[in-house]
Order: sequence, then structure tokens, then C-alpha cells
Amino acid sequence: MDLDIEQDPYVRALKSDPASCDFAGLKRVMLSRKTYCQEQLRNLIIRADVVEKELGPWGSYWFIITCIQKLQLGIKDRSNTLEQLDDSEKTYLERCLSNLLPCVSEEALPVADGACLSNKVLRLVDFLAWEQLPGFSGLVFVKTRAEVAVLAELLSTHPHTKNLYTVSTFVGQSSSSKRKLNIAELVDVRDQVDTLDDLRHGRKNLVVTTSALEEGIDVSACNVVICFDKPANLKSLIQRRGRARKVESKLTLMLADDEDPSTVTTWQELEEAMRRQYEDDMRQLQVLEELETMDEGEREFVVETTGAKLFLTDAVRHLYHFCATLPSRQLSNPAPIFTYCNATIGKGPPTITAKVVLPISVDISVREACGRSVWRTERNAKRDAAFEAYVQLYNGGLISDNLLPIRGYDQAIAEVKTEVGKIPSLVQVAGQINPWHLLALQWQSFEDVSDLCRYDLSLTCDDETVLTIQIIVPCSLPTIPSITLFWDASMTFRACVQPSSPVVLTSVDIDSAAQSTVLLLSSVFRSKMDPEKFDLIALFTPDEHETEIHWAEQFDGTIKAGKLKQIDVSMLSVSKLGLIRDMTRDGQPHILRGFETGSSEPAIVASIPQDSGNAGDELLLHVSRFPKRTDFLHPVPSRNQKARGVPNKILLKPEDCEIDKLPLPYAYLAAIIPSILHRIGVRLTAAHLCNTLLSTVGFEQLDLIVTSITATSAQEPTNYQRQEYLGDSVLKFLTSLTLMSEQLYWHEGILSSAKDHIVSNASLAKAALAVGLDTFIQTRPFTGAKWRPLYVSDFLESAAGEPREMSTKTLADIVEALIGAAFLDGGFDKAMATLRIFLPRVSWSGVGERNEILLSAYQMPIIYPPPFTQLEQIVDYKFGSKTLPLEALTHPSFMGTNVTASYDRLEFLGDVCLDIIVSTTSFTHKPPIPTHSLHLIRTAVVNANFLAFLCLTLSIFVPRTNIATEGKEQQISYETTVPMNIWHFMRHTSPDIHTVKQGCLKRYREVETAVLEALRSGTHIPWSLLARLDAPKFFSDIIESLLGAIYIDSHGSLAACEGFLERLGVMGYLRRLLEGGVALYHPKEELGLLADTESVRYEVFREGALGEERVGELKKGWGCVVWVGEREVARVGGGLCAVEVETKGAEEAVKLLKEERGGAR
Repeated sequence: MDLDIEQDPYVRALKSDPASCDFAGLKRVMLSRKTYCQEQLRNLIIRADVVEKELGPWGSYWFIITCIQKLQLGIKDRSNTLEQLDDSEKTYLERCLSNLLPCVSEEALPVADGACLSNKVLRLVDFLAWEQLPGFSGLVFVKTRAEVAVLAELLSTHPHTKNLYTVSTFVGQSSSSKRKLNIAELVDVRDQVDTLDDLRHGRKNLVVTTSALEEGIDVSACNVVICFDKPANLKSLIQRRGRARKVESKLTLMLADDEDPSTVTTWQELEEAMRRQYEDDMRQLQVLEELETMDEGEREFVVETTGAKLFLTDAVRHLYHFCATLPSRQLSNPAPIFTYCNATIGKGPPTITAKVVLPISVDISVREACGRSVWRTERNAKRDAAFEAYVQLYNGGLISDNLLPIRGYDQAIAEVKTEVGKIPSLVQVAGQINPWHLLALQWQSFEDVSDLCRYDLSLTCDDETVLTIQIIVPCSLPTIPSITLFWDASMTFRACVQPSSPVVLTSVDIDSAAQSTVLLLSSVFRSKMDPEKFDLIALFTPDEHETEIHWAEQFDGTIKAGKLKQIDVSMLSVSKLGLIRDMTRDGQPHILRGFETGSSEPAIVASIPQDSGNAGDELLLHVSRFPKRTDFLHPVPSRNQKARGVPNKILLKPEDCEIDKLPLPYAYLAAIIPSILHRIGVRLTAAHLCNTLLSTVGFEQLDLIVTSITATSAQEPTNYQRQEYLGDSVLKFLTSLTLMSEQLYWHEGILSSAKDHIVSNASLAKAALAVGLDTFIQTRPFTGAKWRPLYVSDFLESAAGEPREMSTKTLADIVEALIGAAFLDGGFDKAMATLRIFLPRVSWSGVGERNEILLSAYQMPIIYPPPFTQLEQIVDYKFGSKTLPLEALTHPSFMGTNVTASYDRLEFLGDVCLDIIVSTTSFTHKPPIPTHSLHLIRTAVVNANFLAFLCLTLSIFVPRTNIATEGKEQQISYETTVPMNIWHFMRHTSPDIHTVKQGCLKRYREVETAVLEALRSGTHIPWSLLARLDAPKFFSDIIESLLGAIYIDSHGSLAACEGFLERLGVMGYLRRLLEGGVALYHPKEELGLLADTESVRYEVFREGALGEERVGELKKGWGCVVWVGEREVARVGGGLCAVEVETKGAEEAVKLLKEERGGAR
């Protein structure tokens, strides 16, 4: 590109002021031609040349065009990425690049044209087309960032690969966002934030990348790795091959025709030498180990079903691995503790035995083990004890048949988990069930007309009955709530369907009803009716049974409107006439509003030609158009509503019109019949689900089923979201209760893993598909536009619609909504019955039975420390089983006596007790709380820092005797009172707990007053103050473990648990949030909403570092800078932890953005 350097903005700027011009600098620039604009244009050409060489002409053409378009779009939209450029630079670059556009035409080089692509690209496309299989996951390594962008676009658009691969890009992030724009940079690193996660979960299956993904970044295993260019060295080759870790994976090297393939052979030889050296070292190590263990005993334990073996030499390693899988708790040591006993018999050598004690989270029945032999070394004595402990764990059900720590419910569940994990986010499901198929089959099979069912359909408007008509169907309908129908912005109908009084029907009645239905529907849907068919699924016939045989004949056809001129129209009732059809416009239907003469005021819209010479006293018909709307279930959108008042006035000549004999109210009814039938169809679907798949539940409230199976996309009055919120809590509660009572030896880690799997979206989605729930889910919105008359012959074969795509989350949510519906319909018993249908692998038995199992497990003699009576005063609950409060307040670090286990299991149960109490209280609040607010409220109330604050606050005052010294010898005692809190009773043996507890108490005293004031009367949840508290987790853990203890001790009384939460202050604050007046969003979430499409970034730093001001002499505080897009909107400091400053920074940013936008969001 030959450009005039004299026109460069930088050169022109230097020359613009001769008085201050740096002539030496100007001379250097003129000779070197190194200005920003020149460098950018030169860089663009260089990259385009590289792309053309490697990828072919199409690649360089697309690269240049896209770079130009990106620059033009940035200038047009005034993008922040161009804000550092002068206007002259923008204009110059755009002008220079725009001159290229006539020379470059993207359409001239189709991507499928082999002549436009390099030979290497063609081979790559062929290879990818051949290799694509289900589950494909691959990387393509190229040299430059430009090649990344172009090759990704090429593979996404080439006809051989575009339907096989979802392509993404990944490059290094070395380029700073604060540098000037690089017009040749097409890959935005901000767009690749989710690239690796998308690859890991199958949303993307091919990533084009540079060497950035060779090392240091967690990349999921791929089955194909392609080196588009020869790797730079052996290290690069090995690192790239390490990305291909799946079974039968491939590493593919692509070499140009002129490259020497012997380089690859050299690399292979070097790698083989490395492997041999490693194997030699391992053999030498094995010899040393055999020498060290010579003459030491050996034994093994074999699992017959799997053949898995445990050897004495491996036992210690396996035992430490088991302990590493235990729940990780703050300030506790999860490692096993070994003790040794040395003894000498006579003059013989010393003998050693060992004992091992596992962490307190392991059940007491398998917590300790002793070696069964004596040894000459502590090493083998330790192995012996570890061996016995591991076998004991296996017998206790904590080790699987593969001799590995169990992590799930059972082996069957573990196998299913592997399958479930493969479910993509979107799956193809069955088409939506057609409820009219069943009625069509019953019409075909019925033998006696007396078996038919009749229903009264009454149509009212403003509490006045417009008409009543009969519906005849071949089976009974479920209860149909009244249906609101929005005719227009000012008129609303209400349709009620009720069983009709018994009437003996004849075949003549049915034939007449079919004729009446055809007449009724033809008045509005004439073009959609089949004149040869009368086999309608739902028959509509007049209420007057004795005259119905004549009704169709009486009102069939039209009359000439010209006859109105022969009568006194003032005596006519407009509402009793039928639709007015303008025969000059193919019978377009209108509603008659009245009569006028030619001398009336001019019409707003008139069908009368201006030159018609209409006589001043000629009769005219004042009409309005019959609406073309077909959906009357939803209000008329505000953008479609006309101004209220008199409709547009249309005047028609009587001689140009015909009048339907069918009275106007029946035309209204005909128009809204599709909407009525849709609502009936939804109820039929729900009833069918209730009577088939859910028959064992015994639902009584059909409305709950309708709500549960209705997705938001269906745009019905209710959807599953609120019931899903409740069902989620019920599912977690019943799952936790079942697991904990069924597996009394399982520690909290296994329980949590099993619960998470059972309640996971993938597991529930698979369950929904397995039982066929998907066909009942209502996803299609009703519009009426495609409605057709329901003929029996059309529905005999079509039981369901076409297959459709649905997210696994929707499937899981529907299952949870049905669980919530069952709970609302019949409590935990019906919820359990629902779970048996969807998750039959789990043993779902009655809640009462589970409660008694748990309570019986804690009926053991134990010494109750006297101070614990004061604990009962604090929580306002008297325990029957004294084991429960002791365990509830035993930290995992405790190694003393009088203990069964740590609080982990009880905390696991208490967590779901808290969740379901909060959820049911919030759900049943009147007026109903919106679904999103329900989630926000629950998040706020179960927050760990909130619970910890209440734990630190709740106390009673107890008497204490103090001793004081007067003078040198005299001592006096005096009585006083001191506060006693729940946390005073927590048992532990960690020396660090006292330190962190005192630090938390200090922070608590700093924020106590402000937090209490915010909880009592604040307008916002005190998120940043609670974050500043930064309470150790054990404060909230003991609240939840006490909840679990109270639940078990009270035989499963959630009311007793709620009483403790009332005492604690949880329920009081929950009521405040439910009543409104408190902002619910967390500041970070609210900032995300305010930022809209802009990204939000938090830069956390330690004050005193990088030039920041130090806090104190030695201690550094925390600070945070908040960015929205590329703009710094807040900077805070003085924090005690990173979470606090992020929260404070978000609060400040929200405040600023709201002020800028003129008020709260």
C-alpha cells in the first residue's frame, strides 16, 4: 500500500505549527515512516500476507474486509475502543482502508471454492469432516492471532464443517485494553471468558488457538489435537499431545509439502530416551524398597465380587486417601492419628503394636482400629493398624467394592451418574401431547349416545349473560375454571363451563348438534372449514333442547341488507342482527353499530365513493370491522390498542351488503371458541397426566398440575416457577432426611455428594425423560393463528406433536414443580409418592418412619455436662435425648471424651430444615411474592454471615461469683451476671479456634449496632457489614446443627425448629423482607443489572502494595477498584477481607450509576 506520508495525521500535526515544530523528529518520521497510522496499516498488510500464505486468498480477503468493517463500526458507534484515537487518525485510517473495499469483494471468493483456500486448509477440512463423531472435542493450534480468527470463521462457514462443529477461539491475553486500537486484531479476549467452560460441557466442540493453550491453563481432555503448523520444539509437541487425553485420542501434525518430516522422527527418539531413563529410575527405586521391607510380613484383603485387593503395604496410603475425602473443616486436622505401644518379652527384640484413630466425622463404630500383630518397626505396625482400619471401614459401608471411598448413594446410582453427566444442556424431547386425540378415540368407540356428556357454556360480559350454549363431548371433562377472554381494550368476556343437567340424547340430536357447530364456526372461520366434514370433537348446540333440531336451519344463510330500506329500522334491535358482510369486499364481516342517513356527519372511514352522488336521505349502515384477532386469552398489547371512545366510523350501502341470519352474540362466541378449547385442552392434558403417570399420588387439586407442567414460554396465566421454588426445598429436605436415616454411618461428605447427585438437574431431567413426562409439558404459546377445526378423523392418529428441543433445566424444574404441587396438595406423604415415580432407585418411605430411625440412633447413655442446661434456656427448647445437643456443638477438631461424632451430620440435616422453613413461609405469604424475590429472600436469610451474626447476638445472662482482694489479705466475693451465648458451648481442641473466635468477636462489636439497626428498620440488607464480620463458618454451622438436633429430638417437628428460629431472630427478619420495603438485591447482582451489557470487573488488592497507602504500621488492609466496561466507577479501601471490599465497591458503584441515571432502578 503506497501512501503519501505527507497526509499522515502525525506528520500534519508536526507541520501545523512551525514555531514549535521538532524538525529533527519530523525528519526521522519522514525517513522511517513510523507513525501510528503507518504502523497499523503496515501491520494489517503483513498479517494479511501471512494469512494468505497459510490459509489462501479467501482468508486474506475476509481478514481485510472484517478489519475494515470493525474500524468503520467502531467509528460509527463511537466505540470506547477508539476513544484514544484523534479524529484525524480515525478519518485517515478509514479513508485509507475504504479505498481497499472496491478491490476486495468477499462474495467473489466463496469459501467452498477450493481454489481460494490453501492446500493445507483443504486437507484440514477433509480431516475434520472425516473425524467428526458424537462427543468430539478438539483443538487446532496455529501460529498467529490473525490465523485464529480467520480459520475459526472459515470452519464455521465452510459447507463441509459448519454443521458439524461449533467453533470458538482462544488466544493469549497479553495485549492491554489500555493500548491504542490495533486494527488488525479481530479476537477480543473478553469474548473467550467462557470458551474453556463451553468446551468442557460440550457447548463448543472445536477451539482454534495459539500456543496459549499449551500449558498453564486447565483444558478438558480432547480426543483430537491438530497442529496446523509444525510445533516449535519437543516441549511444545509433548504439551500439545498432553491435551489429547481421551481414550483413542489423536495428535495430528500437518506439514507443508516442502517441510522435512524427519524432524518428527527425531522428536520421537528423544521422547523414547526420556521414557527409558524414567523406567530405569523406577526399577532402581523398587529394588531399594524390596531391600527395606525384607523379612517384614505381608497379607491381603480381597473383595470377592470385584477382585479388588488391599495389601498391607498399601494400607497407609489408602487410609490417608480416605481421610482426605472427608469434609474439609476450618481449623480441624483430617489426618488419622497413629499411636504406638512398645514392649519387650524377656531378652527378645522389642515389639511394636499400633492403634489408629480417625477424624471425629467418621462414625464412632468404625473410628478406631488396632493392629492384630506385633512388629519390629513402627512402619509395619502403622501399616497393620491402617490395614485393619480400612477393612473395618469397608465392613461399615464407607468403602466401595472397588476399595475406594464411596462418594455417592450406591453402585447403581454411581453408574447412572456417569450416564446422566452426558446429558447436554438441550435435548430433543417428545412432542406436546394432543389432548384431543383421546377424545377422538372415544368418539370412534362410543356405542350409546347416552354415554355422551353435556356441559353448559355461559358467556357473560359485565356480569350480564350474553348467551348460553351446550357442549357435547364423548367423556367427562375435568373442572374448568372460568376463562377470561379479552375481546378488545374495553370489552372482556367471561366463559364458564359447568356440567349440564341430565338429558337423554338421540342420534338425531347429535347430527343436529354437528350441523349447529358447523354453522357456528363457519360464521367466523368459513375458510378453515371442510364442507364435507361434520365429525367435530366438541359439539356446540343451543340451550333450547326442544328447538335445537330447527336451529341450524333457522339461522343458516344470509339476507339482503337492502330489505332494511323497506322497514322501519328504528324498531330493530341491532344486537339481534348478525354480521354485516360487505359483498364488494368478498363478504368482509362487520359489526352493525346503527343506522344513519346521508345527511349525517361525514364518516371517518367510508366505503362510499366520494362521487357516488349519495342522496341526502339515503339509509346507510354504520358498522365497525369484525376483529381479525384469534387470540383472546391475552390482553390486547398496548401498542395495538386504539384510543378509547367511538371506533372508526364505517358507512356501508345496504344494497352492497348481506346480513347473517345467525345473531351477533353467536359470532362473538364462534370467534372465541378456539381460545376456550385451548384452555379445556390444557386441563385435559393435566387430567390425563394425573390419571396415568401420577395416578398413585392421588392429586385432588388439578390447578396445581396445570401450573406445574406449564413453561414460561407457553404464556399461560400461571407457570411452574413458583412451585419449582417450593419443590426444590421439599426435594432437598426429603432427600437429606432419607439419606441420613438410611445411611447412619455415612459422614457429611458422602451425604452431600449423594444428595447433590439425586437433586441435580441432570438426574431429574433424565428421570423426566425416563417416565415420559416431557410429552405433557406445555411450551407452545396459544396464538390462534394456526387454529383449525377439531375433526375426529384428523386426530385419530396424532397423539403428540413434532419432537422439540427443551433444556434439561426446564425438565428438572418441571419435576421439582410437581413435587411442590404434591406437597401443597397433601404434604410430605404425597411429595414422597411423587418421588417414588421419578426416582424409584431411592427408597422413599414415610417421613415419620425416617424420623423415628434417626431418633433411635441417638438413644444412648451419655454424660450431660451441667452447663448444657443453660444452652436449653438460650435456645428455648428442652432436649429429651442429651446426645443430640452434645453432638450438635462438637467441632470436628474435638478429640476429648464423651463424644459420638462432630456436628457435621446434624448440620447437614439442619441446613435443609432451615431451607424448607424459609421456603414454605415465603411461598405461603399473602399477597404472593414474585418468584425472583423468593430466591433473593431465601439467599439473604440462609446467608452464613447472617446466621453467624445472630449466633453471636443471642444470649442469656447467667449469675457469676467474682472474687476481689482488699488490702493484702482480705478477699471478698460478689455476684454479677455475664452474657452466655450458644458459641460458648462449642467443644473443640484446636488451639487456633480461640484466636479466630476472639478476632471475630472484635469485628462483631464494631458492626453490632449498625447491623442491628439495619435489621430492625433499614431499607437495605447490610451486606457489606455482614461481609466485614467475616465470621468463621463454625458460628453458622452450630446454628444449623442445633436445628437438626431439635428436628430429630422433636420427632420431626418443623414447628419446633421454627420456634428456635423465632428465638434466634431469623423469622422476624424474614417477615420484614416479605412485607417489603427492604431492597433485596446483593450489591454485586444489582450492579450487574445496572451495567446491562457492559462487563463488571473487580480488582482487589492489598493496601500498602503497589504504591497504595499502608494501613497501620505492619498490617495491610484490602482495597478494591470496580470497573464497568472500561470505566472506573468506584474505589474503596480499609477492608478486612476481599469479600467486604468487593461488596462495598459494588454498593458505591450502584449509588453512582443510580445518581447518573436519575434515581433507583
